[in-house]
Amino acid sequence: MTAPAIRFRAAIPADAAALGEFMARNFIAAYGHCSTPENITAAISKHYGEAAQSRQIADASRCNLIAEGGTGEWLGHAQLHFDGPTPGPVAPRPAAEVSRFYVDTAYHGTGVAQLLMAEVERLARSRGALALWLSVWQEQPQAVRYYEKSGFAKAGTLVFVVGDDPKDDWLMLRALDPAAAPGP
Repeated sequence: MTAPAIRFRAAIPADAAALGEFMARNFIAAYGHCSTPENITAAISKHYGEAAQSRQIADASRCNLIAEGGTGEWLGHAQLHFDGPTPGPVAPRPAAEVSRFYVDTAYHGTGVAQLLMAEVERLARSRGALALWLSVWQEQPQAVRYYEKSGFAKAGTLVFVVGDDPKDDWLMLRALDPAAAPGP
């Protein structure tokens, strides 16, 4: 299956409710089985719901990227976090955290993820990042394989708390080719 036509844009405050719904739906699809329903609900409320999206869209250190299809449907969402706490093994610096990277389940296997990652890399370079880093649940082998195919390598472990349930994540890194940075 070939990738649909995609347009990338920054999320705006008016997107918070739709982005919260998109994130909740896709988080449940990917991780809904990882903990109790109460913990999943708490994680969605804290990290992915409308209020969380409003805060994150307003945060100047974050870039919230929406991938839209030809008729305006949302195909994916990525969030880059600049100037946040960076784990010790991350190098070279400055580095940007890929704190969200979700492709709607209906578009898995269509090439959307590769196009979205290319746009993430372009944006990171444009803001001076020399590397990308992310955390991914160790028990999500499909996601780990995707990131490895995208040039990320395991560099340690982190913990992500789902409600009150700690989950072991891989810390994954990827240096960005400075020669690929956009020109002036």
